Amino acid sequence: MDGCKVATAPDTGMESQLGLQNTLKEDTVSQRVEEITPNEEQKPLSEAPAVENEPKEQNGVKHEGSAKKDAKSEESDEDLKKYNRKIPEERSAVKKDEIDAHFDRLPWVVGALSRVLNLGISYGPQFAPINIPIRRRKQTFAVLFWMSTFLFMGAGSLLMLLYLFFYTQYWWVSLCYLTWFLGDHSICSRGGRRVEWVRRLPLWKHYRDFFPIHLIKTCELDPSKNYIMGYHPHGILSAGAFCHFATEGTNFSKNFPGFTPHLLTLEGHFLLPFYREFFMASGAVSATRESMDYLLGREGTGRALCLVVGGAKESLDCHPGEVSLHLSKRKGFCKMALRHGASLVPMFSFGENEIYDQVANPEGSLIRRIQNFLQGIIGLAPCLFIGRGVFQYSFGIVPFRKPIYTVVGTPIDVPQVKMPTKEQIVALHEKYVKAVVDLYNKYKHKYSEFPECEIKIV
Repeated sequence: MDGCKVATAPDTGMESQLGLQNTLKEDTVSQRVEEITPNEEQKPLSEAPAVENEPKEQNGVKHEGSAKKDAKSEESDEDLKKYNRKIPEERSAVKKDEIDAHFDRLPWVVGALSRVLNLGISYGPQFAPINIPIRRRKQTFAVLFWMSTFLFMGAGSLLMLLYLFFYTQYWWVSLCYLTWFLGDHSICSRGGRRVEWVRRLPLWKHYRDFFPIHLIKTCELDPSKNYIMGYHPHGILSAGAFCHFATEGTNFSKNFPGFTPHLLTLEGHFLLPFYREFFMASGAVSATRESMDYLLGREGTGRALCLVVGGAKESLDCHPGEVSLHLSKRKGFCKMALRHGASLVPMFSFGENEIYDQVANPEGSLIRRIQNFLQGIIGLAPCLFIGRGVFQYSFGIVPFRKPIYTVVGTPIDVPQVKMPTKEQIVALHEKYVKAVVDLYNKYKHKYSEFPECEIKIV
C-alpha cells in the first residue's frame, strides 16, 4: 500500500519479548486515546489553534469562508493533519503494531478468532477502561444500534415471521404483514415514507459525535433547483452519508434551508420486513430509475438526492489508505441529471474508508471471486470487515473512532435535455469526474489521514 507503513512481527528471542512487554505498556496508555473525551486530553477541532482560511464549525457543520469571524476556530494545515492522526500510528487500523502483525499472518477466520480468544500469544485482548464518561458510552451505543439494525433487524424479523407462521398459533400475524408488504412494496420507489421525529432523534447526535462526523459546506445551494449529490467513496457502510442525509445529526436541513434530503440506496434494503419501515422513516428511498424519476419529475424544487455513485461493488475496494472510485462505467446518474435538469454536486468524505479495516481481497483472489459471486445473487456486497468491540478493542462490528469530513463541492449546472445523446452524457460524466478529482486534491492535505495517497478512477 503506497504511503503506508507496515509493522513487522515481533522477534521470538527473550530480548524482543521484554521489548514487546514494554511496548504493550505504552500501547495500554496510547489505546486510551480512542476512548478519551475532548475535555479529558484533547481539545475539539473548533478549539484548536487556527489559521485564517480554516472553516468555522457549528453543530458538526463547517462553513468555508467564515473563519475570519472567529479567530479561535482557525487552524493551520499542519494542526489539522495532526488532528487527523490523533490516534497513534501503532493503534491505527492500517499501520499495524506487532500484536496485529502476529494475527495478520494467519488465515482470516483463524486470525479473527485469535484476536478475541488470545490464541498463540502470551498477552490477552485489550479491554476498554471502566471509567469512560457516560456520553462516550451513549456514542458507542448509538453506533452499535445503527450497526445492529443493518445487520440483524431485517434478518431477525424475517426469521421471527417464519417462526410465527409455521410453529405458533399466531400465523395470522405473518399473513397480515405479507398482505401489507405486497401492497406497499413499491413505496420505496415513490418517495418513501419519511418520519421527521425519527430523523431528529437525539440518538443521531451521539452517532455523529462518536467518530465525529463533520459536514463541510463550501458554497450555497439554490433551493429553487433540484440536486443529485454524489457521495464518494462508498466505504463499508457509508456512515457519513447516513448521518448527513438519513438523519439530522449534522443539521443538514438547517445548513441547507429549503431542501428535502433523500438517501438513495439499494432496493434490496426495502425487501426486509420491519427494517424497510425503519429505513424509510429516515427518508431513504431506492436508487432506481423509477425512484429518481418520481422525485425529480414531480412539481416543486429543493430536493437533494444523495447517491453513493460507486455502489456496493466499490465497497469491496474500500481499504484504509486507498482511494479507489468506481466511476468509469457509472453514467446513469448523468443521464438522469440531463433528463430532469438537476444540478450535480460532487462530495468527498475523507475518513470514510478508515473507520473499518477490510480483509485483503485483490482482484482475481479466491475471496474476491466469492464476494463477486454472492453480490451477483443477493445484490449486497459481502465485505469481510474488521472493527472494534463494545468492551474490547481487538475485534468487533463497531467502527473505529476516526473523524469523517464530508466536503460538499461546487454544483455543476445541468441543462434539461429530455432525450440526451450519448455525447452529452459522456461530456457531463467527464466534467463530473474531473470535479471529484479536483475536490479530493484540493482538500486532501487538510482532511485526509493519508494525503500522499492518489485517487484512482476505476
